[in-house]
Order: sequence, then structure tokens, then C-alpha cells
Amino acid sequence: MQLRDILAGLPDVQVYDDYKTPITTLAYDSRAVQPGGLFVAISGFHTDGHAYIPQALARGAAAIVGERNPAELALPPGTAYVRVPNARTALAPIAAAYYGHPGGQMRVVGITGTDGKTTTTFLTSAVLEAGGHTTGMMGTVDFKVGARQWANDTRQSTPEAPEVQAMLREMVATGCDYAVLEATSHALSARWNRLGGAQFDVAVLTNVTHEHLDFHGSVEQYRRDKARLFEMLGEETSNKAAENDARKAHKLAIVNADDPHHQLFLDAAPHSATRLTYGIAQPADVRATAVQTSQHGLRFHVATPWGARDLNLRLTGDFNVANALAALTVGLAEGVPLDTAAAALEAIPGVRGRMERIEQGQPFTVLVDYAHTPGAFEKLMGIVRPLTSGQLIAVFGSAGERDREKRAIQGAVAARFCDFVVLTDEDPRLEDRAAIIAEIAAGVAANQIAAKPCDYLCIPDRPAAIQAAFARALPGDIVLLLGKGHEACIIYGTEKVPWDEAGAARAALHALGYQKG
Repeated sequence: MQLRDILAGLPDVQVYDDYKTPITTLAYDSRAVQPGGLFVAISGFHTDGHAYIPQALARGAAAIVGERNPAELALPPGTAYVRVPNARTALAPIAAAYYGHPGGQMRVVGITGTDGKTTTTFLTSAVLEAGGHTTGMMGTVDFKVGARQWANDTRQSTPEAPEVQAMLREMVATGCDYAVLEATSHALSARWNRLGGAQFDVAVLTNVTHEHLDFHGSVEQYRRDKARLFEMLGEETSNKAAENDARKAHKLAIVNADDPHHQLFLDAAPHSATRLTYGIAQPADVRATAVQTSQHGLRFHVATPWGARDLNLRLTGDFNVANALAALTVGLAEGVPLDTAAAALEAIPGVRGRMERIEQGQPFTVLVDYAHTPGAFEKLMGIVRPLTSGQLIAVFGSAGERDREKRAIQGAVAARFCDFVVLTDEDPRLEDRAAIIAEIAAGVAANQIAAKPCDYLCIPDRPAAIQAAFARALPGDIVLLLGKGHEACIIYGTEKVPWDEAGAARAALHALGYQKG
């Protein structure tokens, strides 16, 4: 592939030297550059990729993409250099072109929202598979290409654009006719644009609450960034083979009617898109009624334009009703029969790190969940509180170098619902771990309810915090381990320390004398 082919359609490009330079690989990390490769020098938050251009050239880079004037870079004579206004946002269209616009050769489903993205992505993939399709999937917990599924250990729900496009290309090569992508607000933001060129056909909104204000600046901007997924339904295809492909002609905008801001997302979709809603409290195209929840699962009746029936899910937590409805709406709109889609949903025991039950023979319930926002706390604790006549106990922290505003709110929500909480590390990063916990504790202390005071401990060491919670638990209590879910590490400073929340829970129970069976 020549450099000019990769740059085709990219606006405001200045090319210095050979426009026809052959390109064999693509990298944005100079350490990954291979001979004949194209290196994209990104001005990052901590480092500037332009400083690594000499290293990239030493490793055999055939061309460089950057933002600076080439005269400032002292490039060797004959170096092919491409100047763009913003290398980070240019990376996605470059990657899409390099990998041959694979999104144009499948139906691509994007799922965005504050909570429920991961579970909905997983459920949607399962419903489509039950309908006879072969799917690829990118989510916070797992990646999937056809029959192969593996853990996402990157700590990125949505990888960088070259990884997204490479995986989409692998999906096409494997025979996938659907890709289901978890679309985060960061990845959708025009500042990062990781999903540019993915060529979405279906956009799904789960909900929008309070999250990532450190990045987006305001709730309004956060919503607008998420709404870009729906705007992207109107992007023109960049793949000639897809121009006459009927699979790419029909666009779907699917939203949760119970979210008060859902109209913003429907309005962002192109006029030609089909609009569908799902919900529980509000009238919707796909609506659940008569919802019954227990520690063992969910039961509800669903009415749709494609028929009606009862569903019995093994998933815990009534927020999973909305997640199941979202997946069901995608499947039905894409031609999966209602009974087939329902059977697929009923067969799913759960998603790793999402309301995951830990059974070690203990007389109290232990649930591991990724909930880490005030909105997620409100939902989860509101659901779990009525399920126990005993104590509700929670172990959680808040991420360092992230939205500080939410910390006291997390503490306030926990104080309203819980009898006892243990505040601990989540991912302190370069912040002071004790200071983070103190901010959460202030929210707990300021929101005590006289009739139901919430006792709390501050134990930064997470294994010790979990042990303290279990030591306090009595028969019939429920203990929630929140914030880490499936994640395989805790970040201290810049170091990723291995972590397994479910494994730590089992170890703590074992130390207390509980053994399975």
C-alpha cells in the first residue's frame, strides 16, 4: 500500500517528499515501528511523539505523520513527512484506510452509555449469534473474534484506533458479519476519535449519568460526546465494496426511553435512520412490564412490534432488564426471531465482574461488580438493599487522576443504603491514596441518617479491606465489592500491580474458614 492511498480523504494534509512511499506497517509507538512502517507522532498528555521520530526512523520507518513544521524536526533528507493539524484525530482515518476500511464489510453495532455498556455488548453479541450470525466483539471485559474469545487486559474499553481497525479486519477475515463495539465517551470524543472510520450501522444508548467530567468538562459536553455515536450513523462509507452492500444501507438508532435525555441522541441520528426505543417506566417500542427480581434472577413480560412473551433471566439486578431490552431490540430489528433472542438471553448466567456471585460456602452473599459511578451505586444499592433483611456492606474506592467531584457523591450514596462500608484503594495512580479515601469518607460522614447510621472504616490496602468486610458480615447479609470487577490490576503511581477481585474474595473467605462444598 502506498502512502497516498492511506491519506486519501484525509483533510488538510501537507505531504513533504515522496507521496508514493510504500507502507508496510502502522504504529503510533516508536518501539513498535518496523521497517517500511508509517509512524504517527501523537502529542500526548505525558509525552510528545515528535520526540521519538529519530527512534522511529532508526527502526526503519518509511514515513512520518506529525503536527509540526518539518523544518523544526531536523529530518534526514528524503524522509517522507506528512503534516496534519491533529495527529491524534488523524490516527483513526489513517488506520481505517491502512486496514482497508473493514467496518464497511460488516454490520457494526456501537453501544454507549454511562452504565450497562459491557453487559449490553455481551448480550447483544449472544442474541445475534443465536440468530445465525457470526460476531466479533470489543468490550471492557472481553474481546471476541468469531469463536475465539479472550480477556481484555488493556484497561481500555475501546482500544486505540489502529487496534480497533486491526481487530475489525480480523473479524472480516474470520467471517464475522457483525461487530459489536463498546463505545466509550473518550473514544467517541472529537479529541480522541478512536472510533472514526468504524462505519456504524446501529447506535445504542443505555443511559447517561455522572462520569468522566475531568475529561469532558461538563455533563452537557459528556452527553454531546456520547451523541457522536448517533451522528456517526450518517458518515459516508469509505469502502467501495460496501457502497452497494444492502447490509450497510439501513441505519438504526436505539435509545432507552427511561433516560430523560434520550431525545438528544435520537436527534443526533441522520433523518434516514430508523428510531426505536426500549424501556420499563416509559412507553417504548420494546417494553418490559411486571418485573420481578430476586437474588437468583429476573422475570418480566416484554411487548414488542415483533410479538410478546415472558422472559426468565439468570442475571441479577433489575438494571439488567434494561440491558436485556437493549440487546433484544437490536436482535429483533436485525431479524432475529423473538423466541430465539429470548432463549439466548435466558441461557446467559452472567458477565465476569458484573454482579458476579462468589460462593465459598459462606452464610452471606458476596457480589463482585464494576460499579464505580454515583449513578451505578444508586441503581445497584437500591436494587440490593431490599433483598436482604440483614446488613448491606460495601467495599469500594475511587480512581486517582479522575473525576474528583464524584468521590463525595459515592460516599453519600453508600451512606444512604449501607450499614457498613470499607473505603479502600481503587486505582490511586499518582494521587495520595489516603487523600482520595478522605474525600469519599467526607461524603459518608455528611450524609448519615439518624435512623440508620452507616459505620465505615478507611483501609487503603484492598485485600485487608475485603477481609474486614467479611469479618463483619453475618448470616443473611450482602457484601458488595465494587469498582474493580473484571480488572486485572490496581494502578499505583505508574505501576500496574496484578489484581483479581474474585480471587481476593475467595482467598479472604478461605482465610475465615469457608471452603466450597
